[in-house]
Amino acid sequence: MEEISLRELIEVLIKRKSIIIGLTILMVIASSVVSFFMLEPVYETRMVLMASNFSDRLQTSQQQGNGVDGILNNLSHYPSMTMETYKQQITAPRIMRETIADLQLEGQYDIETLARAITLETIRDTNLITIKMKSTNSEQAAEIVNKVGEKFVRFVSDKAREQATATTMYIEEQIIEEKQQLDNALIELKEFLAQPNGTSELSKELDAKLNLITDYKTKIVDSQLNKGILLESIQATERELNNAPEKLITTKSILEDNILSDVIKGSNNLTINQLANIRMENEEINPVYIYLLNKKSILLIELQEEEARIENLQLQIGQTQKEIDKLQIELADKKHEERLIDQKVQMSQNTYDAFAKKHEELRVTESSQIGESNMIVISRAFPTTTPVAPNKTLNVAIAGVLGIMMGVFAAFFIEYWQTSGKESDIKA
Repeated sequence: MEEISLRELIEVLIKRKSIIIGLTILMVIASSVVSFFMLEPVYETRMVLMASNFSDRLQTSQQQGNGVDGILNNLSHYPSMTMETYKQQITAPRIMRETIADLQLEGQYDIETLARAITLETIRDTNLITIKMKSTNSEQAAEIVNKVGEKFVRFVSDKAREQATATTMYIEEQIIEEKQQLDNALIELKEFLAQPNGTSELSKELDAKLNLITDYKTKIVDSQLNKGILLESIQATERELNNAPEKLITTKSILEDNILSDVIKGSNNLTINQLANIRMENEEINPVYIYLLNKKSILLIELQEEEARIENLQLQIGQTQKEIDKLQIELADKKHEERLIDQKVQMSQNTYDAFAKKHEELRVTESSQIGESNMIVISRAFPTTTPVAPNKTLNVAIAGVLGIMMGVFAAFFIEYWQTSGKESDIKA
Protein backbone atom coordinates (compact mmCIF):
# COMPACT_ATOMS: atom_id res chain seq x y z
CA MET A 1 0.00 0.00 0.00
CA GLU A 2 1.14 3.49 -0.85
CA GLU A 3 1.23 6.01 1.93
CA ILE A 4 0.66 9.72 1.32
CA SER A 5 2.21 11.98 3.90
CA LEU A 6 1.02 15.43 4.87
CA ARG A 7 4.31 16.81 3.61
CA GLU A 8 3.65 15.50 0.12
CA LEU A 9 0.20 17.14 0.13
CA ILE A 10 1.64 20.48 1.16
CA GLU A 11 4.36 20.19 -1.47
CA VAL A 12 1.70 19.56 -4.11
CA LEU A 13 -0.24 22.65 -3.01
CA ILE A 14 2.91 24.79 -3.07
CA LYS A 15 3.93 23.35 -6.40
CA ARG A 16 0.52 24.13 -7.95
CA LYS A 17 -0.13 27.38 -6.13
CA SER A 18 -0.34 29.31 -9.34
CA ILE A 19 -3.34 27.24 -10.44
CA ILE A 20 -5.04 27.72 -7.08
CA ILE A 21 -4.42 31.45 -7.03
CA GLY A 22 -5.44 31.82 -10.64
CA LEU A 23 -8.77 30.00 -10.23
CA THR A 24 -9.48 31.91 -7.06
CA ILE A 25 -8.84 35.27 -8.69
CA LEU A 26 -10.91 34.22 -11.69
CA MET A 27 -13.91 33.23 -9.50
CA VAL A 28 -13.68 36.43 -7.46
CA ILE A 29 -13.55 38.58 -10.61
CA ALA A 30 -16.48 36.70 -12.16
CA SER A 31 -18.54 37.03 -8.95
CA SER A 32 -17.76 40.72 -8.68
CA VAL A 33 -18.75 41.40 -12.27
CA VAL A 34 -22.00 39.50 -11.87
CA SER A 35 -22.87 40.97 -8.44
CA PHE A 36 -21.94 44.60 -9.18
CA PHE A 37 -22.85 44.93 -12.86
CA MET A 38 -25.24 42.18 -13.90
CA LEU A 39 -27.61 41.35 -10.99
CA GLU A 40 -30.43 43.81 -10.33
CA PRO A 41 -30.92 44.96 -6.71
CA VAL A 42 -33.78 43.24 -4.86
CA TYR A 43 -35.89 45.24 -2.39
CA GLU A 44 -38.01 43.89 0.44
CA THR A 45 -41.18 45.61 1.67
CA ARG A 46 -43.44 44.54 4.49
CA MET A 47 -46.85 45.19 6.03
CA VAL A 48 -47.75 44.40 9.66
CA LEU A 49 -51.23 43.27 10.74
CA MET A 50 -52.51 42.58 14.24
CA ALA A 51 -55.23 40.10 15.15
CA SER A 52 -57.25 41.80 17.91
CA ASN A 53 -59.28 38.68 18.83
CA PHE A 54 -62.39 40.88 18.78
CA SER A 55 -64.53 37.92 17.71
CA ASP A 56 -63.28 35.81 20.62
CA ARG A 57 -64.23 38.54 23.09
CA LEU A 58 -67.58 38.96 21.41
CA GLN A 59 -68.30 35.23 21.55
CA THR A 60 -67.15 34.99 25.16
CA SER A 61 -69.71 37.61 26.13
CA GLN A 62 -72.39 35.74 24.20
CA GLN A 63 -71.62 32.23 25.44
CA GLN A 64 -73.33 32.81 28.78
CA GLY A 65 -76.55 30.83 29.03
CA ASN A 66 -78.07 27.40 28.77
CA GLY A 67 -80.87 25.76 26.93
CA VAL A 68 -82.08 27.64 23.87
CA ASP A 69 -79.64 30.50 24.52
CA GLY A 70 -76.72 28.08 24.54
CA ILE A 71 -77.87 26.44 21.31
CA LEU A 72 -78.30 29.81 19.57
CA ASN A 73 -74.92 31.00 20.81
CA ASN A 74 -73.28 27.89 19.38
CA LEU A 75 -75.20 28.38 16.16
CA SER A 76 -74.01 31.97 15.75
CA HIS A 77 -70.53 31.30 17.10
CA TYR A 78 -67.85 32.92 14.96
CA PRO A 79 -64.96 30.44 14.54
CA SER A 80 -61.91 31.20 16.65
CA MET A 81 -59.01 32.10 14.36
CA THR A 82 -55.47 31.11 15.28
CA MET A 83 -52.43 32.88 13.90
CA GLU A 84 -51.65 29.90 11.69
CA THR A 85 -55.20 30.00 10.31
CA TYR A 86 -54.77 33.65 9.43
CA LYS A 87 -51.45 32.90 7.70
CA GLN A 88 -53.05 30.24 5.55
CA GLN A 89 -55.91 32.52 4.56
CA ILE A 90 -53.73 35.45 3.49
CA THR A 91 -52.54 33.58 0.38
CA ALA A 92 -55.98 32.18 -0.39
CA PRO A 93 -56.75 31.99 -4.15
CA ARG A 94 -59.55 34.55 -3.84
CA ILE A 95 -57.18 37.16 -2.34
CA MET A 96 -54.45 36.46 -4.89
CA ARG A 97 -56.93 36.62 -7.79
CA GLU A 98 -58.44 39.92 -6.66
CA THR A 99 -54.98 41.44 -6.06
CA ILE A 100 -53.82 40.50 -9.57
CA ALA A 101 -57.01 41.89 -11.08
CA ASP A 102 -56.92 45.18 -9.15
CA LEU A 103 -53.22 45.87 -9.89
CA GLN A 104 -53.40 44.46 -13.45
CA LEU A 105 -50.58 41.97 -12.87
CA GLU A 106 -51.89 39.31 -15.24
CA GLY A 107 -48.77 39.38 -17.39
CA GLN A 108 -46.38 39.11 -14.44
CA TYR A 109 -48.02 36.82 -11.91
CA ASP A 110 -50.62 34.13 -11.63
CA ILE A 111 -52.21 32.89 -8.41
CA GLU A 112 -49.47 30.38 -7.61
CA THR A 113 -46.47 32.56 -8.45
CA LEU A 114 -47.86 35.51 -6.50
CA ALA A 115 -48.55 33.27 -3.48
CA ARG A 116 -44.98 31.96 -3.63
CA ALA A 117 -43.59 35.49 -3.90
CA ILE A 118 -45.27 36.53 -0.64
CA THR A 119 -43.67 35.55 2.65
CA LEU A 120 -45.63 35.43 5.88
CA GLU A 121 -44.19 35.59 9.36
CA THR A 122 -45.67 35.61 12.86
CA ILE A 123 -43.84 37.05 15.80
CA ARG A 124 -43.75 34.66 18.73
CA ASP A 125 -45.96 35.47 21.72
CA THR A 126 -47.68 38.28 19.81
CA ASN A 127 -50.72 38.70 17.57
CA LEU A 128 -48.67 40.27 14.78
CA ILE A 129 -48.50 38.96 11.24
CA THR A 130 -45.93 40.29 8.77
CA ILE A 131 -46.61 40.18 5.03
CA LYS A 132 -43.33 40.49 3.09
CA MET A 133 -42.40 40.47 -0.55
CA LYS A 134 -39.05 40.74 -2.35
CA SER A 135 -38.90 42.30 -5.80
CA THR A 136 -36.65 44.36 -8.02
CA ASN A 137 -39.48 46.90 -8.23
CA SER A 138 -39.85 48.38 -4.74
CA GLU A 139 -42.94 50.44 -5.51
CA GLN A 140 -44.78 47.55 -7.13
CA ALA A 141 -43.93 45.25 -4.21
CA ALA A 142 -45.31 47.82 -1.76
CA GLU A 143 -48.53 48.11 -3.78
CA ILE A 144 -48.90 44.32 -3.91
CA VAL A 145 -48.31 43.84 -0.17
CA ASN A 146 -50.73 46.65 0.75
CA LYS A 147 -53.35 45.30 -1.61
CA VAL A 148 -52.97 41.77 -0.24
CA GLY A 149 -53.39 43.11 3.31
CA GLU A 150 -56.47 45.11 2.35
CA LYS A 151 -58.00 42.15 0.55
CA PHE A 152 -57.27 39.90 3.51
CA VAL A 153 -59.01 42.27 5.95
CA ARG A 154 -61.95 42.47 3.57
CA PHE A 155 -61.90 38.69 3.17
CA VAL A 156 -62.13 38.16 6.94
CA SER A 157 -64.93 40.72 7.16
CA ASP A 158 -66.86 39.14 4.28
CA LYS A 159 -66.61 35.68 5.79
CA ALA A 160 -67.86 36.96 9.14
CA ARG A 161 -70.67 38.85 7.45
CA GLU A 162 -71.62 35.83 5.33
CA GLN A 163 -71.89 33.64 8.39
CA ALA A 164 -73.83 36.29 10.31
CA THR A 165 -76.19 36.79 7.34
CA ALA A 166 -76.78 33.06 6.93
CA THR A 167 -77.47 32.70 10.66
CA THR A 168 -79.74 35.76 10.61
CA MET A 169 -81.80 34.32 7.75
CA TYR A 170 -82.17 31.03 9.59
CA ILE A 171 -83.18 32.78 12.82
CA GLU A 172 -85.69 34.97 10.97
CA GLU A 173 -87.33 31.82 9.60
CA GLN A 174 -87.36 30.30 13.08
CA ILE A 175 -88.85 33.47 14.56
CA ILE A 176 -91.83 33.12 12.22
CA GLU A 177 -92.30 29.47 13.23
CA GLU A 178 -91.89 30.21 16.93
CA LYS A 179 -94.38 33.10 16.66
CA GLN A 180 -96.92 30.74 15.11
CA GLN A 181 -96.36 28.17 17.85
CA LEU A 182 -96.72 30.87 20.51
CA ASP A 183 -100.00 32.08 18.94
CA ASN A 184 -101.32 28.52 18.84
CA ALA A 185 -100.38 27.97 22.48
CA LEU A 186 -102.10 31.22 23.51
CA ILE A 187 -105.25 30.26 21.59
CA GLU A 188 -105.24 26.87 23.32
CA LEU A 189 -104.89 28.59 26.70
CA LYS A 190 -107.76 31.00 25.94
CA GLU A 191 -110.02 28.13 24.84
CA PHE A 192 -109.17 26.22 28.00
CA LEU A 193 -109.90 29.21 30.23
CA ALA A 194 -113.19 29.80 28.40
CA GLN A 195 -114.45 26.30 29.24
CA PRO A 196 -117.07 25.92 32.02
CA ASN A 197 -115.96 24.60 35.37
CA GLY A 198 -112.54 26.09 35.08
CA THR A 199 -109.93 25.90 37.81
CA SER A 200 -111.09 29.18 39.32
CA GLU A 201 -114.73 28.11 39.46
CA LEU A 202 -113.84 24.67 40.79
CA SER A 203 -111.60 26.22 43.45
CA LYS A 204 -114.41 28.53 44.60
CA GLU A 205 -116.92 25.67 44.61
CA LEU A 206 -114.47 23.48 46.53
CA ASP A 207 -113.93 26.24 49.09
CA ALA A 208 -117.69 26.62 49.45
CA LYS A 209 -118.08 22.87 50.03
CA LEU A 210 -115.29 22.86 52.58
CA ASN A 211 -116.91 25.81 54.38
CA LEU A 212 -120.22 23.96 54.26
CA ILE A 213 -118.68 20.88 55.88
CA THR A 214 -117.16 23.11 58.53
CA ASP A 215 -120.59 24.63 59.16
CA TYR A 216 -122.17 21.15 59.37
CA LYS A 217 -119.57 20.01 61.85
CA THR A 218 -120.11 23.14 63.91
CA LYS A 219 -123.86 22.46 63.95
CA ILE A 220 -123.22 18.85 64.98
CA VAL A 221 -121.12 20.05 67.87
CA ASP A 222 -123.89 22.44 68.90
CA SER A 223 -126.52 19.71 68.55
CA GLN A 224 -124.42 17.29 70.57
CA LEU A 225 -124.12 19.94 73.27
CA ASN A 226 -127.89 20.46 73.17
CA LYS A 227 -128.38 16.67 73.27
CA GLY A 228 -126.25 16.46 76.37
CA ILE A 229 -128.18 19.26 78.00
CA LEU A 230 -131.50 17.57 77.08
CA LEU A 231 -130.33 14.25 78.48
CA GLU A 232 -129.37 15.92 81.72
CA SER A 233 -132.73 17.71 81.80
CA ILE A 234 -134.59 14.45 81.14
CA GLN A 235 -132.69 12.69 83.91
CA ALA A 236 -133.41 15.56 86.31
CA THR A 237 -137.09 15.52 85.34
CA GLU A 238 -137.25 11.76 85.85
CA ARG A 239 -135.75 12.16 89.31
CA GLU A 240 -138.36 14.82 90.11
CA LEU A 241 -141.13 12.52 88.77
CA ASN A 242 -139.91 9.74 90.98
CA ASN A 243 -140.12 12.05 93.98
CA ALA A 244 -143.51 13.61 93.05
CA PRO A 245 -146.75 11.57 93.78
CA GLU A 246 -149.08 11.05 90.91
CA LYS A 247 -152.23 11.77 93.12
CA LEU A 248 -152.82 13.98 96.16
CA ILE A 249 -155.22 12.92 99.10
CA THR A 250 -156.70 15.83 101.12
CA THR A 251 -159.13 16.01 104.17
CA LYS A 252 -161.74 18.73 104.28
CA SER A 253 -165.11 19.59 105.93
CA ILE A 254 -168.23 18.61 104.08
CA LEU A 255 -169.32 22.21 104.24
CA GLU A 256 -166.60 23.02 101.72
CA ASP A 257 -168.64 21.11 99.15
CA ASN A 258 -171.94 23.02 98.82
CA ILE A 259 -173.77 20.44 96.78
CA LEU A 260 -172.85 17.51 98.99
CA SER A 261 -173.55 19.46 102.19
CA ASP A 262 -177.05 20.40 100.89
CA VAL A 263 -177.82 16.81 100.03
CA ILE A 264 -176.71 15.50 103.44
CA LYS A 265 -178.42 18.34 105.30
CA GLY A 266 -181.70 17.76 103.47
CA SER A 267 -181.74 14.01 103.92
CA ASN A 268 -180.56 13.88 107.52
CA ASN A 269 -181.88 17.18 108.92
CA LEU A 270 -178.48 17.99 110.37
CA THR A 271 -177.45 21.32 111.70
CA ILE A 272 -174.57 23.34 110.42
CA ASN A 273 -172.44 22.51 113.41
CA GLN A 274 -173.16 18.85 112.85
CA LEU A 275 -172.24 19.19 109.22
CA ALA A 276 -169.03 21.02 110.17
CA ASN A 277 -167.91 18.04 112.19
CA ILE A 278 -168.32 15.71 109.22
CA ARG A 279 -164.92 15.17 107.38
CA MET A 280 -164.23 13.65 104.01
CA GLU A 281 -161.09 12.60 102.08
CA ASN A 282 -160.52 13.92 98.55
CA GLU A 283 -158.16 12.32 95.96
CA GLU A 284 -156.97 14.48 92.99
CA ILE A 285 -154.28 14.50 90.29
CA ASN A 286 -150.98 16.10 91.34
CA PRO A 287 -150.46 19.10 88.98
CA VAL A 288 -146.71 19.06 89.61
CA TYR A 289 -146.59 15.46 88.45
CA ILE A 290 -148.54 16.35 85.30
CA TYR A 291 -146.24 19.30 84.70
CA LEU A 292 -143.14 17.14 85.10
CA LEU A 293 -144.62 14.46 82.87
CA ASN A 294 -145.38 16.97 80.14
CA LYS A 295 -141.94 18.47 80.53
CA LYS A 296 -140.33 15.05 80.10
CA SER A 297 -142.36 14.41 76.95
CA ILE A 298 -141.33 17.73 75.51
CA LEU A 299 -137.68 17.06 76.37
CA LEU A 300 -137.85 13.60 74.76
CA ILE A 301 -139.31 15.12 71.60
CA GLU A 302 -136.56 17.73 71.55
CA LEU A 303 -133.97 14.97 72.11
CA GLN A 304 -135.30 13.00 69.17
CA GLU A 305 -135.22 16.13 67.04
CA GLU A 306 -131.57 16.78 68.01
CA GLU A 307 -130.63 13.17 67.25
CA ALA A 308 -132.43 13.39 63.91
CA ARG A 309 -130.68 16.68 63.22
CA ILE A 310 -127.28 15.15 64.06
CA GLU A 311 -127.98 12.16 61.85
CA ASN A 312 -129.11 14.40 59.02
CA LEU A 313 -126.00 16.58 59.39
CA GLN A 314 -123.80 13.49 59.29
CA LEU A 315 -125.53 12.33 56.13
CA GLN A 316 -125.03 15.78 54.60
CA ILE A 317 -121.37 15.73 55.61
CA GLY A 318 -120.92 12.34 53.94
CA GLN A 319 -122.65 13.53 50.76
CA THR A 320 -120.70 16.77 50.74
CA GLN A 321 -117.44 14.88 51.31
CA LYS A 322 -118.16 12.76 48.24
CA GLU A 323 -118.80 15.93 46.25
CA ILE A 324 -115.55 17.40 47.61
CA ASP A 325 -113.59 14.29 46.58
CA LYS A 326 -115.07 14.50 43.11
CA LEU A 327 -114.31 18.23 42.89
CA GLN A 328 -110.73 17.67 44.09
CA ILE A 329 -110.13 15.06 41.40
CA GLU A 330 -111.67 17.26 38.72
CA LEU A 331 -109.73 20.30 39.98
CA ALA A 332 -106.45 18.35 40.02
CA ASP A 333 -107.05 17.22 36.42
CA LYS A 334 -107.91 20.75 35.37
CA LYS A 335 -104.86 22.20 37.11
CA HIS A 336 -102.62 19.60 35.51
CA GLU A 337 -104.03 20.37 32.09
CA GLU A 338 -103.73 24.10 32.72
CA ARG A 339 -100.15 23.68 33.96
CA LEU A 340 -99.21 21.79 30.79
CA ILE A 341 -100.74 24.50 28.63
CA ASP A 342 -99.02 27.22 30.70
CA GLN A 343 -95.70 25.40 30.31
CA LYS A 344 -96.25 25.20 26.57
CA VAL A 345 -97.03 28.92 26.43
CA GLN A 346 -94.03 29.76 28.62
CA MET A 347 -91.66 27.59 26.59
CA SER A 348 -92.94 29.07 23.35
CA GLN A 349 -92.59 32.58 24.78
CA ASN A 350 -89.05 31.92 26.05
CA THR A 351 -88.00 30.37 22.75
CA TYR A 352 -89.48 33.24 20.76
CA ASP A 353 -87.79 35.80 23.03
CA ALA A 354 -84.46 33.98 22.70
CA PHE A 355 -84.66 33.99 18.90
CA ALA A 356 -85.69 37.65 18.86
CA LYS A 357 -82.82 38.58 21.18
CA LYS A 358 -80.31 36.62 19.11
CA HIS A 359 -81.64 38.24 15.93
CA GLU A 360 -80.99 41.67 17.42
CA GLU A 361 -77.48 40.61 18.52
CA LEU A 362 -76.69 39.35 15.04
CA ARG A 363 -77.99 42.56 13.54
CA VAL A 364 -75.60 44.51 15.76
CA THR A 365 -72.80 42.07 14.88
CA GLU A 366 -73.39 42.56 11.16
CA SER A 367 -73.19 46.32 11.54
CA SER A 368 -70.14 46.20 13.83
CA GLN A 369 -67.73 45.24 11.01
CA ILE A 370 -66.35 42.32 12.94
CA GLY A 371 -63.81 41.53 10.23
CA GLU A 372 -62.21 44.97 10.27
CA SER A 373 -62.30 44.98 14.06
CA ASN A 374 -60.71 41.54 14.25
CA MET A 375 -57.80 42.35 11.91
CA ILE A 376 -56.07 45.74 12.30
CA VAL A 377 -53.40 47.23 10.03
CA ILE A 378 -50.44 48.26 12.21
CA SER A 379 -48.19 49.58 9.44
CA ARG A 380 -48.59 49.69 5.70
CA ALA A 381 -45.85 48.73 3.25
CA PHE A 382 -43.80 51.48 1.63
CA PRO A 383 -41.12 51.42 -1.11
CA THR A 384 -37.62 50.93 0.30
CA THR A 385 -34.36 52.27 -1.15
CA THR A 386 -32.01 49.83 0.52
CA PRO A 387 -31.75 46.53 -1.35
CA VAL A 388 -31.64 43.24 0.54
CA ALA A 389 -30.08 41.38 -2.38
CA PRO A 390 -27.65 40.69 -3.90
CA ASN A 391 -25.19 40.63 -1.00
CA LYS A 392 -22.13 41.55 -3.04
CA THR A 393 -19.57 41.05 -0.29
CA LEU A 394 -20.98 37.66 0.58
CA ASN A 395 -21.07 36.64 -3.09
CA VAL A 396 -17.43 37.61 -3.57
CA ALA A 397 -16.42 35.77 -0.39
CA ILE A 398 -18.28 32.65 -1.49
CA ALA A 399 -16.70 32.89 -4.95
CA GLY A 400 -13.25 33.16 -3.35
CA VAL A 401 -13.85 30.06 -1.23
CA LEU A 402 -15.14 28.16 -4.27
CA GLY A 403 -12.08 29.31 -6.27
CA ILE A 404 -9.71 27.98 -3.62
CA MET A 405 -11.57 24.68 -3.44
CA MET A 406 -11.59 24.29 -7.22
CA GLY A 407 -7.87 25.26 -7.36
CA VAL A 408 -6.95 22.67 -4.74
CA PHE A 409 -8.95 20.04 -6.56
CA ALA A 410 -7.34 20.96 -9.88
CA ALA A 411 -3.85 20.90 -8.31
CA PHE A 412 -4.29 17.42 -6.89
CA PHE A 413 -5.89 16.17 -10.10
CA ILE A 414 -3.06 17.48 -12.31
CA GLU A 415 -0.44 16.10 -9.90
CA TYR A 416 -2.15 12.74 -9.87
CA TRP A 417 -2.44 12.68 -13.64
CA GLN A 418 1.20 13.51 -14.25
CA THR A 419 2.43 11.09 -11.59
CA SER A 420 0.36 8.17 -12.88
CA GLY A 421 1.61 8.91 -16.47
CA LYS A 422 5.30 8.75 -15.43
CA GLU A 423 4.75 5.47 -13.56
CA SER A 424 3.18 3.97 -16.71
CA ASP A 425 6.21 4.99 -18.84
CA ILE A 426 8.66 3.45 -16.33
CA LYS A 427 6.79 0.13 -16.29
CA ALA A 428 6.72 0.08 -20.07
